[in-house]
Amino acid sequence: MHTILIDERWCKGCKLCTVNCPTRALHMAERFTKRGIHPPELAQNGRCNGCRLCELLCPDFAITVTEGVGVHL
Repeated sequence: MHTILIDERWCKGCKLCTVNCPTRALHMAERFTKRGIHPPELAQNGRCNGCRLCELLCPDFAITVTEGVGVHL
């Protein structure tokens, strides 16, 4: 199982990860971060196929795709 780790300190909420995810594993959260943006979050566990497209497209290097359990930093 793949997990998407999102560092909310670096994310600026550009939505590139959510718009380009082929499995729609990510969506923008309704909550705000300390910086006042809506961060991406997992839509449903098990949807991520590990393609790493979100990680590659993130201009802020805020996303890491791993195997295992996810956490928000």
